[in-house]
Amino acid sequence: MKIDARKVDQKTLEYMRKRAIALRKKGKPNKEVSQILGVTPQATSRWWQNYQKEGTKALKPKKTGRPKGSNKKLTPEQEKHIVDMLVDKTPKALKFKFALWTRESVKALIDREYDMDMPISTVGHYLARWQFTSKKPIKRAYERHDAKAKQWIKEEYPKIKQAAKAEDAVIWWADETSCVSLPNTLKGYAKVGEKPILEHPAKKFRINMISAITNTGKSMFSLYDEAINTDRFIDFLQKVIDSSDKKVYMILDNLRVHHAKVVKEWVEEHQERIALFYLPAYSPDLNPDEYLNQDYKRSANKEQIPTNKKELERNTRNYMESLQNNPQKVANFFQHEAVKYAAA
Repeated sequence: MKIDARKVDQKTLEYMRKRAIALRKKGKPNKEVSQILGVTPQATSRWWQNYQKEGTKALKPKKTGRPKGSNKKLTPEQEKHIVDMLVDKTPKALKFKFALWTRESVKALIDREYDMDMPISTVGHYLARWQFTSKKPIKRAYERHDAKAKQWIKEEYPKIKQAAKAEDAVIWWADETSCVSLPNTLKGYAKVGEKPILEHPAKKFRINMISAITNTGKSMFSLYDEAINTDRFIDFLQKVIDSSDKKVYMILDNLRVHHAKVVKEWVEEHQERIALFYLPAYSPDLNPDEYLNQDYKRSANKEQIPTNKKELERNTRNYMESLQNNPQKVANFFQHEAVKYAAA
């Protein structure tokens, strides 16, 4: 009967490994060595292979059982410290090779901070207790400067707001988006092990839209077959001006067309009616109109997948016109955490 090498004591196991190596060095075949020692050929073969890779280091048994610190628990103070780090820091800021906080990266953080090799399932229990859930991230460009974003919220926008009040102007927020034929967020029920089938045209098509909203719930939009250019942009600005009896303060991102010379000249000619302001670079999350775009992509085509550009335009117009008839929903876009500064 063969001996189960996993169940012998550490000293005996080390002796058996050394004996197996010595016999192999004398030219004994693996099968014979296993018969002499009373273990399986697989065990003696593995010992010999490990010895060839690692030398005598491979002969010493590795520690078994739970890793050191794996049965420890975090104290309340340690828990608070870890939670604070998860809220205030990114893995990159803490020199980890993880893009986001996941169970694996939190496990690595706990190990580094408190020398605890915590099981991944336990990490999951802690995250649930701390009310952390896995979410789709907000994408943010590396080129973004957080200091400038904070300066915009604390200093630049309050100045714009104060100037708008002094001129009795209305602050609008504008953004462009591409309206595509097939939404990527649709879900449907199916039996376990199966997936629902979504029929759609093989050829993709799109239209382009520029929209603008206010925190009181007003909205405007224009659709284009081609990309936005200076003429189309100026036409849209004129449309917004014509819709208001007050001066327009338009806040935009840094798309090249927004800074075009011809646009600046047009604004100069209409300075009594409009002024343009620009968000910090690479900061779409600071623009409330970005959340309208996100809602559009989730909602406009989910009930009826368009089969051609005309149907896509119809769906888009229906969505945008429904917003114009529902100012409260538009105002709610300003309730996202990143743009609450612009809600009042």
